[in-house]
Amino acid sequence: MKKVKPRTVIVLVAVVALLAWWLVPHYSDEDKAYYASVLCTVKSSSPTAGLTEMEQMIEGGNSDYALKKTHFSSSLGEAVLHAWDQLSAAEKQSAMDTPKSCSDLLLARMNG
Repeated sequence: MKKVKPRTVIVLVAVVALLAWWLVPHYSDEDKAYYASVLCTVKSSSPTAGLTEMEQMIEGGNSDYALKKTHFSSSLGEAVLHAWDQLSAAEKQSAMDTPKSCSDLLLARMNG
């Protein structure tokens, strides 16, 4: 059996690490803020709203003639909903009363 060179192992580990980093979703701060504001808007009108309502709002905002359409990212939507679920009942009530604090709270949970 051949002995594996250390250089080969290092290169292989580097390739695997790069592939793992590339496969993990990366969201911009702008996208996070947009999804947080969409969730806040949806929750203010219906406290039981979830991913379906977020998707309808995001996909429904596309014009038929738009060259660049915004597509709903379910993984980012789930991340925002997870941040919402982590809020206490008092924080949720405060967030539904003032949309600006809602977005700020969600972004703090997602980035923290």
